[in-house]
Amino acid sequence: MGLGNDPETAGVIRIGVLDNDPFALDAMCAMIAAMSRDFHVVWSTGSPAVAIEHCHNAHTRPDVLVLDMALGGITGADVCRRIRRRTGEVGVICVTSYSTDVYRAEAIKAGAQGLLAKERLKTDITDAVRRAAAGKPTAAQAEAGFHDAASAYALLSGTVPAKMSEDMKDSLSAREKDILRLYAQRLTTDEIAQRLGIAKGSVFTYVHRAADKLGVTSRREVLEACARYDLL
Repeated sequence: MGLGNDPETAGVIRIGVLDNDPFALDAMCAMIAAMSRDFHVVWSTGSPAVAIEHCHNAHTRPDVLVLDMALGGITGADVCRRIRRRTGEVGVICVTSYSTDVYRAEAIKAGAQGLLAKERLKTDITDAVRRAAAGKPTAAQAEAGFHDAASAYALLSGTVPAKMSEDMKDSLSAREKDILRLYAQRLTTDEIAQRLGIAKGSVFTYVHRAADKLGVTSRREVLEACARYDLL
């Protein structure tokens, strides 16, 4: 991780921040940026989908993502898990206004490198960000059970999500569901394209979109998720 050997950026830690409360988001970004001249908040967002896309894109991927655990329809653990299943190149630090005991087990299972109480960010965030930029938890977080990013990625990559939030369940479009139902009936891509009167490439596009929405990476995993959560 990091920005390579460019002398202009050597040692710089690129940070993304996700919080659906705009006031908390602005405050957290300002605080993190002020903690060290090496900390650069390269983007911030209140949208889980935007954060996930940025972390999946090599051009916008931060070294560290700081995200709130309570995001409305999707949890911080859901976001972390969807990122970790695709990459071990982002260190993830979860934060919460509630007791860390409430979310600790969930954050660990999702592949985060730590969970911090917002009230302690000023004292704890600097070390946590530096360690997470190297893909590692702090000593205290490791003692609490958090794993390094590479190990978490190895455990989670290629697996169907252990659970799915309601907004993820409702995210598939009617056409995506139609195509997936036909695949579940063991029709080939050519047969599906002919039956629906669309190009073969369009079939692949719809499956790719469904995979992105469900946080998986292959048609097989999409169908497994649909079967597990009765999405079709």
